[in-house]
Amino acid sequence: MKIRILTTLFLVFISCKNVTDKETEQIEIVIDSTALKIRTVEKQPKNLKLTSFLENPIDIQEFKKKKNRNVTTSVTNGMNYYFNPKFSDSIFYVYNFITENIGQNGVNKIIVFKYGENKHKFKDETETLIEMRIFNKDADLGKANLVGLSKTELESELGIDYLTFDDRIVYSNKNRVLIIEFNDSKVKSYNYIKLNTEKIDIDLIGQIK
Repeated sequence: MKIRILTTLFLVFISCKNVTDKETEQIEIVIDSTALKIRTVEKQPKNLKLTSFLENPIDIQEFKKKKNRNVTTSVTNGMNYYFNPKFSDSIFYVYNFITENIGQNGVNKIIVFKYGENKHKFKDETETLIEMRIFNKDADLGKANLVGLSKTELESELGIDYLTFDDRIVYSNKNRVLIIEFNDSKVKSYNYIKLNTEKIDIDLIGQIK
């Protein structure tokens, strides 16, 4: 009987909680031999900085404006794991961006999905960012200028919620993935990809070079 009364009081307590409180707190219930105890604990906040980065690592149009004299372009084949809306008149397009210091892996590449009448034009505001293959430092990348950062610096920016695969770490959210390769505890290169799946596992990561 005592437990039933306490349970009823608990339900009344829950119904009176403010909606805002629910967003920042969660209820923890403890039952012992004497009473049912109710206490609130603070929820762990989502890493909004990481979520924001994966949603939009660069403003592709602004970046292209800065690089319009240091870029070559070509059509490329789409990988089977790429996000692909399957428009009949679509292509995957690669931008090769020249930077001051080009390492042994070559230039930085950005791959986009294009369709319609502007698909072969440099100025195409309808294109969708699909992949970034970044090997070299470039200040114009802004927050996506990750090459050369130490692991500690990277974790301070994007957090520690990542998976580890050999010498790479993987951040992900929904169908976006950021795969970072290290050399001597510094970011050597990275791939950012918009995928056609939200299932991120070792088999998928193994396909991405």
